[in-house]
Amino acid sequence: MNNELTPPNPEETDALLSDLQQEVQKWEGTLAGGKKLGIGAEAVDSLFKTKVSFGNPQDKLIRLTEETFKNSGTELIDIYKQQIRDQFDFYYMTFTVDLRPERGAQFWRLTCELDFGPKGSKEPIIQNLFPSDKWRSVMSFGVGMDVGLGGDLEWSLGIDSSQLAKLLPSIPDNLKASVSTKDNLKAFLAVPAYGYQLGYSEIITNGEGNSLCYWRINDDNLQRIGTAKFAIVFKVPKGTDSITVRGTVWAEPKMNWLASTLEDVAGALSERFQRLLGLGDDAASQFARGDAEFWTLTLPKSA
Repeated sequence: MNNELTPPNPEETDALLSDLQQEVQKWEGTLAGGKKLGIGAEAVDSLFKTKVSFGNPQDKLIRLTEETFKNSGTELIDIYKQQIRDQFDFYYMTFTVDLRPERGAQFWRLTCELDFGPKGSKEPIIQNLFPSDKWRSVMSFGVGMDVGLGGDLEWSLGIDSSQLAKLLPSIPDNLKASVSTKDNLKAFLAVPAYGYQLGYSEIITNGEGNSLCYWRINDDNLQRIGTAKFAIVFKVPKGTDSITVRGTVWAEPKMNWLASTLEDVAGALSERFQRLLGLGDDAASQFARGDAEFWTLTLPKSA
């Protein structure tokens, strides 16, 4: 697990943006002879008002059993059958993150971190995560797809038959066996009608085999993502009735967008902001918008 992932502090970010807005408004007003130009201040305000928020994880929290997969036209492989019978209860969960940029604000990176508890003897173990970077070539096609979970607890995709034929030559060889038409998708339907609005993003995931995981999506048009969906399969020792999840998500703005809107007043800004703007995207996390939540989730007893 990468221990270098450090979420921004929301209070510090809000204070920084508030200070920046005051400085920009002051100098734009001076340049306009007492009248507010508003170009830079509008950009800072749009960043300030951008909302990033979690959905409710209890909404798509489902227990996975042998029958779950039989009913979906597939069957668990032996190792997971044994674990379900003797050691663990398996669950599927979807986390949603809603990014609502205000008035043209532009972003380039979204990070979502989930920390499962309790720790110790009842600690959840993350089995599998979606999306991951291996799927980005298929997701970049921009077509609707069904995301399924097979009996090997690996992901598969179902694409409309009218689209699959023309897309098949572009699907990497190592993924072709995991992509089929929607009608032939023999898997537990984890995320139906999954839509991905971005292009050829970089998608970094980490956390399988642990109780802490994250996704990091880098894309120059991140503001188009809308609602992002993250799927997780995890297991807990038998007899576990509930878990906790601490979620943290943040979106980092494109610093070249912010700097260009402040070009007229950049030289008049305080040394602190001149330095930060000069760092480019290396300083983007200090201007990030985000959300942090803590949930105690009751685990369902049946599929």
